[in-house]
Amino acid sequence: MKHSQLNFFFLPSLPMIRDLIENGSVVQIVATVIAFGLILASVLSLIYIIVGGITFILSAGNEEKIKKAVHTVRYAIIGLFVSFLAFFLVSWIAKLLDVPFDLSFSTVLDLMNALFESFR
Repeated sequence: MKHSQLNFFFLPSLPMIRDLIENGSVVQIVATVIAFGLILASVLSLIYIIVGGITFILSAGNEEKIKKAVHTVRYAIIGLFVSFLAFFLVSWIAKLLDVPFDLSFSTVLDLMNALFESFR
């Protein structure tokens, strides 16, 4: 089976990603991977905050379950903070070293919009 015939039904079809891989530079690809990482970390943090909240609500006064739920929410928020800190740190170091690194929140938002549009 040829590579072009493979059908990954669970992966979105993103012309932006295909164009980036075919025509983009290494710096653009790294910036896109970092943006994907930030999106993934944000979504996972949101999921764990919701899971921790549901665990807290369903704990029925059990101290161990409450403690576990609070830790889940706390670590999800810390993880989100660390990922945003890493995002800003990479952007700052790139500017400091004059690397032509186009990574901003508008890039992340554009990528998120492209992802959500591809799942429709």
